[in-house]
Amino acid sequence: MEVSTLIKISSRGTRSILVVGIIAFLTIGSFIITYPRPQQVPHDQAPGPAPDADEDQVIVIEIEIEDPLPDPGREGKAGGILTLANRGDPPAGFDTMRTSSIALHHVAGALFGPGNLVMRCRQNIYIVCPYLAKSWSANQAFTEWTFILRTDILWHDGVKFTSEDVKFWLDMAVWGAIGGDRERAPAYFEGDLRIESVEVVSPDQVRIRLDGPNRFFPDVLANPRLKIAHPRHLMEDRIANGEVSLSPLDVGLVGLGPFRFSNYEPGSIIQVTRFEQYFESDAEGIQLPYLDGIDYIIMPDPLAMDIAFRTGRLDGGARGFGHYLSEERLQGYIRDLGDDFFIGQIEGGTIRLAFNVLKDGPWQDANVRRAMALWIDKDAAIPAVLGGFGWTSPDISPNNPFKDKRFVIWPKFDLAPLEEKRGEALMLMREAGFESGFSMGHLCRARHLASCQFLKDQLAGLGVDLILQIVDEGEWNRARTSLDFDSQQGSLSVLPIPEGTEGVYGRYSRSPDAYSKHEDIQIDRYYADLRDAATTNQRIEIWQDLQRYLFVEQTYIIPIAEATYVVPYRSYVMGVVLPPEDGHTHTDFSTVWLDR
Repeated sequence: MEVSTLIKISSRGTRSILVVGIIAFLTIGSFIITYPRPQQVPHDQAPGPAPDADEDQVIVIEIEIEDPLPDPGREGKAGGILTLANRGDPPAGFDTMRTSSIALHHVAGALFGPGNLVMRCRQNIYIVCPYLAKSWSANQAFTEWTFILRTDILWHDGVKFTSEDVKFWLDMAVWGAIGGDRERAPAYFEGDLRIESVEVVSPDQVRIRLDGPNRFFPDVLANPRLKIAHPRHLMEDRIANGEVSLSPLDVGLVGLGPFRFSNYEPGSIIQVTRFEQYFESDAEGIQLPYLDGIDYIIMPDPLAMDIAFRTGRLDGGARGFGHYLSEERLQGYIRDLGDDFFIGQIEGGTIRLAFNVLKDGPWQDANVRRAMALWIDKDAAIPAVLGGFGWTSPDISPNNPFKDKRFVIWPKFDLAPLEEKRGEALMLMREAGFESGFSMGHLCRARHLASCQFLKDQLAGLGVDLILQIVDEGEWNRARTSLDFDSQQGSLSVLPIPEGTEGVYGRYSRSPDAYSKHEDIQIDRYYADLRDAATTNQRIEIWQDLQRYLFVEQTYIIPIAEATYVVPYRSYVMGVVLPPEDGHTHTDFSTVWLDR
């Protein structure tokens, strides 16, 4: 028997999208939809006869939501060039398997698309929508997923996209590749996928087998960082012949997204132009994208971005920590521009301290790590590091009507007054034999120097001398997956569903880009329990236990404060789809048009 869930999303009076998959959690007002047990149907449907054991079972959830795509009133205003700031040159040859840097992914959405087989819905990022696949289903055990592809998709050079491309991409992401006597490493995110095999069933059908049950596999796959940027017809033979470091840039940035590559001048500009054979269209049947192109102006200096925006040379700001606006910078925009711009607020990443417990040092003692967690004044990070935009309690986070905040756990730990927590921290240090303190190295990304200095200043009062080892972007992308450093802050944002977080919380051997470097098998067990949970309450309970284990009992990671990202756009920029969280989402800009 095959079991699948069909989620039918209907935008009001305009179009219907059929989504075959599973949602993590969704709130619409006060109405919460969760994934039911396989033998159940949603509570608002009348019970029917139980399916026969040899018949497929399909669960249908219907959801009506507002369509965010531009109103037909924008007719006649299509075209034009959108000019955006970009935080820096995309690293690693634009290779989405090598880096999650927003300097790449702010551009990658336009080139490679907002997703892969699936994507986060534009209407609601907590629902999985079709993208390159038009439908998918799972077996009863949720260990095998079959995706049926659209048949109208072309690479930017006119070659048809098929299931062979999917297999090539996933095989290389999960297992790497061999070229002669050289080896290409797997993608940094391979530990998230837990794939056992990939099978081409037909030119438009691919079957993915997992190493265990995962009813949330489509949600994990919908991570917008997992982009198909590696055309098989341009890369397979060259890699097999020994070019194992071949990057998307080396083959001309041929992608599947709404815009095709036009020009790149390092340190200056990236230009993309409308792909006339792109497959998506809007609610009125008008082909996307609306724009003729996008110019990304490379601006490593946030103040230079501010000046360019406020003097009319930019239509939108860069995404990325440091370039998102602070309270002080926002006041300058308001003073100079008044109503001629708007801002989007996005729940962002977390300031954290993560330990490498695979490296010798006092931090191998869980009580020492716990002492540091208790000592840090988390509220002080909001003005000092986040420019005034941030939170340590979900009650003061940006309004997000779609998110179930019962899944926001870590701010509920350690609610005692700071003075009391610091007294306990000093006691733990004495008991561990480190009353006089110790030195600890810290891998510091140069563009995040403010948060590194904050941690150094905070821990000095506990007697911990945090030695900042400051690195540029190239070294950061290498070093953060190594075991060379005592501690770091990590890079990747936490995904919106618990089942998608193993890549940042899991064991080093499975997830080298995880924040903390550990080999704790108990973490595997928690994630296995999460994947097996059948109800929302079960998931919340396991997620709470996992976070308590990570952040309190073992203190592998110290979450400090959550950022609120503020990105500016000029008032004539219409149709921007701003995600409620995770600024890597919806960077394709295919629905944007300029009302000027």
